Amino acid sequence: MNIVIDQADFRRLSPHTQRELIEKLAGKAMTEPKRRRSGAKLFWRRPVDLSADMTVKLVHGLAEPHRKRLELLASGNGRASLKDLLAVTGDSDWHVLSYFQSVLTRRLRRLIEDPERKAELVKWDFDSTKWDADGTSIVDGVYYVSPATAAALREVLKPGDHGGAKTAH
Repeated sequence: MNIVIDQADFRRLSPHTQRELIEKLAGKAMTEPKRRRSGAKLFWRRPVDLSADMTVKLVHGLAEPHRKRLELLASGNGRASLKDLLAVTGDSDWHVLSYFQSVLTRRLRRLIEDPERKAELVKWDFDSTKWDADGTSIVDGVYYVSPATAAALREVLKPGDHGGAKTAH
């Protein structure tokens, strides 16, 4: 006797039944998934506070331009202007900073539990926005991280330290 279950059929099964089938076919019990760290309460429009341990994980393997921007944010008490963040890597297009924010947000959301997708590490200070004479294009403004995250970044990232993390002795 042959029983055929395609992917669509398998997905329609309850999670409990899926687990039972996998255990029977594999011949061993499945282990529980590793629980993600539950961050502090997450709020809309407020950057997440990172500990030093979480910061080490966040910056591990991070591209050099992103690392330089985080170093700048750390050195400026968690705040840095759009122009300074671009200048630190020699970029001129502000869209690069949108990419920077999205990379860090994805990494952050892998570290903490965020089912509502609220967590963000780097935010834009809307009150600091400077517009051109026509009021159509942003000329400058300020990006920021929380004070706790800035302190963790200072602890973990040392300017010019490309090893990526503080080492425990």
